[in-house]
Order: sequence, then C-alpha cells, then structure tokens
Amino acid sequence: MKKVSVRPSRFVSLLGFIIGLFFCIVGIFYCIPNLEIFGVVWTIGAVLITVFYAINLFSKKGLSLYQIIVEEKDKK
Repeated sequence: MKKVSVRPSRFVSLLGFIIGLFFCIVGIFYCIPNLEIFGVVWTIGAVLITVFYAINLFSKKGLSLYQIIVEEKDKK
C-alpha cells in the first residue's frame, strides 16, 4: 500500500491565509467585545485556520487535508 497526502495548492493556501487574517481581525475587534464567549471561540477558530494555511504557504512539506491509500497490484 502507498499513502498519498493531498494538500492545498499555493494559491489556495494564500487565499485561506489572507481570509483567515481578516477573520482574526474581525474576531479581535468586533466579535470578542460584542459577542463574548462566541467571539472567543470565533477568534480561536480563525487563528487555527490561519495557522494551517500559513504552514502550507510558507513551508515545503505542509500539512495535508487528507490521505489516499493506494493499493499496488502485484507485478509478476
């Protein structure tokens, strides 16, 4: 068996990183002051999403979204 990791492209990682930063800013300046605990949960989620896409954008290896297991046929 062979495992193949599937990760987002550089463009998708850049887009996710930029949008994640936007949601972090919204969380810090609007959600936390106005929505209390939901704002904290919102901001934590936004930070996690931003970190995930930042790792994929700025590193060679990155984090995969999912893995595919491929079964190899016997070569005789």
